[in-house]
Amino acid sequence: MTGYPAPVTAATKAVFASGTWNASPAAVDAWMRNPPLALLQQTVAQSIPSGNSTIAISFDTTIRDDYNGHKMTAKGDAWTAPAPGVYHVCGMTNLAWTGAGGAIVNPSLVTNNSQWAQLWIPASPSPVRFQHSLSALIPMAAGDYVQLQLYQTSGAAQSTGFVTTGCRLSVRWIGL
Repeated sequence: MTGYPAPVTAATKAVFASGTWNASPAAVDAWMRNPPLALLQQTVAQSIPSGNSTIAISFDTTIRDDYNGHKMTAKGDAWTAPAPGVYHVCGMTNLAWTGAGGAIVNPSLVTNNSQWAQLWIPASPSPVRFQHSLSALIPMAAGDYVQLQLYQTSGAAQSTGFVTTGCRLSVRWIGL
């Protein structure tokens, strides 16, 4: 059959490919029960500068990463897709806040410099903490990366913080 991805191997696991498709319905079922899945967490605070640029959130804890996609890229901390397809990506930011009211906080989900989801949150009146989640269905090629990024305009650096959780990123392959 044509139209299915070329074979890819990541962390010694065969990624869904034409060989899997052609092997048997059981082979397809087995792969679909364990598709690429990653859960990343930040447990060490990170300083987010004010208004200079969007900063990639650093994830220091890998809760689960079936295909070892969590890597550092030239653009910072990211998760790299081992196979082509549509991925459900969810990010949660947790920003401790000591900035002035009237500022903006902007979390976003970015792949290879394309923005797929974002929130613009005014800090008026000035809250104590920003904790927001966003998600998107993102088509990715094998080797594309996704990041959770954060931008803020408080006038001073703000720290990611922790209440019950720090910043998190989850990624799950949905289909071709």
